[in-house]
Amino acid sequence: MPEAVAGRIIGNDLVPLCGLDDALAAVAAAAKLGSATPPAEPVLLPGAPEHLLVLSEAGAKAALAAHGLDVPPSALADTADEAARAAGRLGFPVVLKGSGAAHKTEAGLVALGLADAGAVRATAKAMASPPYLVEQMIVGSLAELLVGVRRDPAHGFVLTLAAGGVLTEILRDSVSLILPVTAAEIDTALDGLRIAPLLRGYRGRPPADRAAILRAVLALQDYVVAHAAGLDEAEINPLICTATSAVAADALIRIGDCP
Repeated sequence: MPEAVAGRIIGNDLVPLCGLDDALAAVAAAAKLGSATPPAEPVLLPGAPEHLLVLSEAGAKAALAAHGLDVPPSALADTADEAARAAGRLGFPVVLKGSGAAHKTEAGLVALGLADAGAVRATAKAMASPPYLVEQMIVGSLAELLVGVRRDPAHGFVLTLAAGGVLTEILRDSVSLILPVTAAEIDTALDGLRIAPLLRGYRGRPPADRAAILRAVLALQDYVVAHAAGLDEAEINPLICTATSAVAADALIRIGDCP
């Protein structure tokens, strides 16, 4: 739209819709606001939490699991020998994670598919980064999602659904919604992702368990609503989607004192 035309539109107290995609999104939002059933009030508290801290991965998963999120069976270990014994109790294959870095994969602190106690022990010694988190490995992945919520002073808590795992920054495939959301809204948003064919079943592969994915997103929302006063960010990445489950392979929570 030419700037002069946009200027005349603004001068008449109207909003120029610059771009077909943005125009359609604005029309959809206006239709929702004008519907017979008004949207739910956004989850928003004034101010911002102070003295933020980041929960450990194990702590974040435990907090979200208390609200219904499916997480892998796991154990913490202080030594390589303890990690090997814990892996035996959990059942192989397992994932081994070290501590001390925000981005564990880049720091070499994540090992996947360890098939026996000896491999766990040797990997833990090589990492030399206790305490270790030992988890049962989730197999049968059909797709990976990022499910994240961030506090936005202007809008409340914003939910982002995106292609997850190593594809998050490469594909930049995401959609955002303002909390609270319904299962139907989440379902529609998932269909808007470019990786939606993977969730529906692609080239003979089975579909992901959509009901389990919806439960995982709603579990995260339940946690956010319960801790809205102090929460700054909560994220699951990846949420591993299989034909029968949706399991959080990693989680992050940043939370502080109430404003």
